[in-house]
Formats: sequence, structure tokens, C-alpha cells
Amino acid sequence: MQSAHQFLQNLYGLAAEVAEGSADGGSADGDAVAAYVDREIDAAAATATEEFEAFRFNHALQAVRDLVSLLRRYHERDGADPATVERGVRAVAKLLGPVAPHVTEEVWDLLGGDGLLAEAEWPEADLPADYDVARRLVENTREDVRDIVETVGIEDPETITLAVAPEWKHRAHELARESDADNLIGDLMGHDEIREQGDAAASFAQDLQAEREALADVLAPDEELATLERAAWLIEDEFDADVVVRSAEEADGDLAGNAQPGRPAIRID
Repeated sequence: MQSAHQFLQNLYGLAAEVAEGSADGGSADGDAVAAYVDREIDAAAATATEEFEAFRFNHALQAVRDLVSLLRRYHERDGADPATVERGVRAVAKLLGPVAPHVTEEVWDLLGGDGLLAEAEWPEADLPADYDVARRLVENTREDVRDIVETVGIEDPETITLAVAPEWKHRAHELARESDADNLIGDLMGHDEIREQGDAAASFAQDLQAEREALADVLAPDEELATLERAAWLIEDEFDADVVVRSAEEADGDLAGNAQPGRPAIRID
């Protein structure tokens, strides 16, 4: 009960701040960050709707809790887009309406909603394309950065550079998932675009062979780059460091060479 009370207090407080217009406006990276938050709003609406319809209320509420936590974090960031925050809080109010009607009606009133929340349209949203793959990429990357910082004992990182794997590695990963050949290494090296990479291709093919049964779907290089750019602010805020995201072509050779599809290379200065 205490946890639920604190959550609803947090939501009401956030709504009050949004109603007062306390968020700052505009920033150099605002578009990319707002795009990330917008995707999370749509994803939460789609997920909660599906879980409510399946009577898995605890799963639906967890999606909403996660969204409120993200909105609070974004709202407190310099340059947060007030319209994006308000859109998110309005969606949260609607999604919580069935289980916390009294508080959410108050939130709806704070935000100047028309009529009763109970009569408002349910937030219609589809899960963004490749959302699960993109979310796994972001979560794994953040965890990898934490592991490096803790293992090496970096107390005050200044710059965190992420490099996406080159196109040929993504192609090799795709071929490995599609291949039914017993000798995966030989199969991959039979493709000119892979074989011409020389020793690097042979080494990567061995890695793919060893992890063959666990290979998961990954984003295309440009989509992986865009996803990491949108989510870079989460790492910046967590470690108070500049985060730079590079394509394989933009990164230096050594760093790009360590990147794998779905697992960007990481350098921390």
C-alpha cells in the first residue's frame, strides 16, 4: 500500500508541475530525446492495453509505472519538451483510470482535460516497429557500460563512446540465423562480402558458430545507430558524462572492430 501511495503521489506531483508549466523548453538534442520518450509513451499504451484485455493487471500497471519513472526523469532534464511530458502524463491518467479513478480524475482536471476522464477516449497506440529489439539493445548497452565502470573502477567518466558494428557483420549475423548448414563457418566464408574481410571475418564467423543457438534478432546498422542516439541521454544522465554514438565508418578502426550486431563497442574516457 505504501508503494502504491508513493507512486500515485509522484504522479499527482508530476501532473501539478506540468500544469504549472515548470518544464524548460528547447535544447540541441531535444528532438532525439523527445522522440525516444514519444516511443516509450506509445509502447506503454500498447502494452498496458494488451495486458488489461488479458486481465493481467499487474503487468499493465508495471508498464505504466515504468513510463511515469521515465517521464519524471525526462521532465527534470534541461531542455525537456513540455508538450511531450504533458502527452505522457495524459496517457498515464487514462491508462490508470480503470484502477485508480479518483486520483486520475484529479490529474485529468489539473491538466485541463475536457469533461470527465472516464468519458475520454482510450489512448490508441501500436507498439513501435522493432520495439522489443530496440529496448533490448538499450538495456544491454546501459548494463555493459555499468559493468565496465564498476569493473575498472572509473569514478568520474568524462566521455562514453558507442560504436555500431559494420554492415558486413550485420550481414554475417543475418546469414548465420538463416543458415542450416552444419559447418556455419564454411557457409559464411562462402559469401564474397564476408570472405573479403579476411581474418576479421573468420574470427567473427567462429563467434557466430559458438553462439549459433542463441543468436537473436537485431536492428539494421542505421536503425541501431538511431536507437542509440535517441537513448544516449539515459546514459548521460546516469553517469554525468558526454555520450557519443558513432557508426562503424565514423569510429576508429579498433573500436569499430570490437562491435557486434546488437552489442555496440564501448570506450570510456
